[in-house]
Order: sequence, then C-alpha cells, then structure tokens
Amino acid sequence: MAEIEKGLRSRVAGIDGWLAEIGSSCKTDQRHCEEGTVERAYWHYGYAVAIKDVLDLLQSAAMPIN
Repeated sequence: MAEIEKGLRSRVAGIDGWLAEIGSSCKTDQRHCEEGTVERAYWHYGYAVAIKDVLDLLQSAAMPIN
C-alpha cells in the first residue's frame, strides 16, 4: 500500500506543478462549481476516472504476484 500512496502523491505533485506552470486559475476561479459549465462536466468525469483508477490500484495490490 505504501507504494500506491507514493505513486498517488507523486501524481498529485506532478499535476499541481503542471497547473502552476501553465498559469491555471482553476483553483481561484472554481468554474467546476458552476452549474451548467463544461468545466463542471469535465471535473466530474475526471473525478470518476480517478476513483476508478484508485480502485484498480487497490485491487491489483490485493492480488498475489505469481
């Protein structure tokens, strides 16, 4: 599990770095909170994909390696 956590933390740091590099204002604008915006749809889609990815990681970690 520690390996999964390390990978997830690394990915978050990478995304935060990328957002800072491109000068994204998404942390302050919060358009994903506004009903009817495309940003809201993309945020929810990304969140659902992230949850599925974490579930897959947890499932693969629980499987014995032959």
